[in-house]
Amino acid sequence: MSEFLHFVWWELRRYSVMAILACFTVLLIFAVMHRLYRRKYGAEKTFPWRKLLLPVVFGCYLLVVFFLTNMRASGIYRTVNLHLFRAWMEAWNNFSVKNWANVLLNIAMFVPMGFLMPLLGKPFRRWYVTIPAGALFSAVIELFQLAFIRGVCDVDDLFCNTLGCAIGYFTVMFLLSAFGEKGRRWKPALANGCLFLLLVGSVGSVFVGYQLREFGNLPEAAAYTINTKGTEWVLACSLPEMGDTAPVYQNQTRTNSDCDAFAEEFRQIIPTVFDDISYYQEAAYYMDHGNGDGAHFLYVNYLDQGFTYIAVYEEDRVWGEYDREAMEKLLEKYPVQIPAQAEFSLEADGWHVFRAERVRDGELLYDGDLRVRADESGIISDIENDLLSYGYYRDAAILRPDEAYSQLCAGKFQDVDFFETKKPDQIRVVDCTVEYRVDTKGFYQPVYVFTVVSFDGDYQGRLLIPALR
Repeated sequence: MSEFLHFVWWELRRYSVMAILACFTVLLIFAVMHRLYRRKYGAEKTFPWRKLLLPVVFGCYLLVVFFLTNMRASGIYRTVNLHLFRAWMEAWNNFSVKNWANVLLNIAMFVPMGFLMPLLGKPFRRWYVTIPAGALFSAVIELFQLAFIRGVCDVDDLFCNTLGCAIGYFTVMFLLSAFGEKGRRWKPALANGCLFLLLVGSVGSVFVGYQLREFGNLPEAAAYTINTKGTEWVLACSLPEMGDTAPVYQNQTRTNSDCDAFAEEFRQIIPTVFDDISYYQEAAYYMDHGNGDGAHFLYVNYLDQGFTYIAVYEEDRVWGEYDREAMEKLLEKYPVQIPAQAEFSLEADGWHVFRAERVRDGELLYDGDLRVRADESGIISDIENDLLSYGYYRDAAILRPDEAYSQLCAGKFQDVDFFETKKPDQIRVVDCTVEYRVDTKGFYQPVYVFTVVSFDGDYQGRLLIPALR
C-alpha cells in the first residue's frame, strides 16, 4: 500500500501545475462573473456564489480531465485496444504498483464526475442519466485520442471511467438519501449504499483474491485469448514426458525499501553516491551520473534477487581475460553466488559468463547466467546477475503436455502483435520444453515453452503456457 501511495503522490506532483492552473481558472472565472454581476445589479443583489460554484467547478473539472488524458506526446500510429479487461489482466499478471495504479487512477479520475452531476440538477439523480453521461464523455476522450493520435483508444479506459462515474454517483446518492434536505430515506440510502459497496468490493476482491492465492502470477501469461480461428496448428515435435506434478521453488521478492538497502550495501563496494533514484515496474534504478571518475548505474529487480550494474568511465577500458579462479576472486566482495557446478566461459567483448541450468547444490536450485566484465587492472565495470538460487517449496499439480498444447492452439498465450495482424494460415510447433519462470510472489514455477514457426517463415518465436493448474 505504501508503494501505491508513493506512486499516486508522484503522479499528483507530476500534475500539480495543472491543479494549480485549474484552481486559478476557477478563481478567475468567479472574478470575471462577479465583476459583470456588479456592473449589472450593483449592490442591489447578492452575488450567487453557491449557485454558481458547482457549475464552474464542474466545468473546470471536465476541462482538466480532457486535457490530462490528451497531454501525452503525439504518436505515429493509431493504437486501439478492443479487448475488454486486457488492462486488468496485465495488471493481474504483473501485479505491480504501476500497472494497478493506471487502472485505479482511471477509475478515480471519473468519481468526481458521478459525484458532482447529481448535485448540479435533479435530472442527474437518475442513474440511467448520469452513468451513461459519464460513459459518453469517456467515449469522446477515447475517440479524440484515436483521431489525433494522442495515446491508445482503449475500451478498458472507457470501462474504468464509467465504473468510476458509477461509484461517484452511488456515493453522492447515498449521502443525499441519508442526510438530504428531505430527511433520511432509508430504502434509497440502503440501495445506493449497497450498490456502492458492491462496486468498490468487486474491485477490492481482486486484491484479496491475490493475497489468498498460494502462488503468484506470471508476467508472461496471456492477458486475453487470441483469435486463432483459421490457423492450422501442426505439431512437428515430441511433447515432453511429464508427471502429474512438478517441483516449485521459492525466492524472495524485494520491496522499494529492500532495494534501497541492497543499493546502499552495493554503493559501499564501488564506492559511489547514487544521486538519482527511480522506481519502475520491474526494477528500482539507482544512478550516479558522474563524480569525476565515471558514472554508475544499478538496476535491482523486484521479483527476484537479480541485479545489473554498469559503470561508464571517461576513458576507454581495455578488457581483461581471466580464468575462473581469478574472476571468482574479483567477485568475492560482490553480492553474487556461484555454484561449483556452474559452467564458465569467456565470450566476446570481455564478457566472463557463469552459467547454470537448474543445477542443484544441496537444498538450493541454481538457474541462469552471471555475466561479468572487468578491465586489465581488475576493476569490474559490468555485472548482469541472473544466476539465482531457489529453495525447494513443494510439488504442485501441473497441466499435461497435451493440455498445454491445446491451450496454445486455443490462443491462451501472450500475443506478439503477429497473430492478430498477420492471421497466419499455418503454425508449426517445432519444439516444446519445460522451463521455469519467477512469479510475482517470488516462486519459481514450471512453464511450457513452445517454439513456433509460421508456414511462410515470417515469424519464429517462443510462446509460453503456464504449467501450474
